[in-house]
Amino acid sequence: MLPGLTDRETQILDLIADGLTNQEISRHLVVSEATVENHIHHIFVKLGISNRAQAVAYAYWVKIVLVNEMLENNLVENGGNPS
Repeated sequence: MLPGLTDRETQILDLIADGLTNQEISRHLVVSEATVENHIHHIFVKLGISNRAQAVAYAYWVKIVLVNEMLENNLVENGGNPS
């Protein structure tokens, strides 16, 4: 889960980043398009963004940060030696 987002909002953000439309997301999650639109609105408000392109950029930025943190933690735990 991303900071400030619910599990469902994080899931929808990931699907937006994968390029799915609202209709495709609603089918994938078995919810109405209105529900998807409501979640997307909350995501935009919480992240202070205004469009899908910014949402995709944010999702990829967070994934890069998380991967880097995992790599750094792994190096620290292994005394600087990659596993």
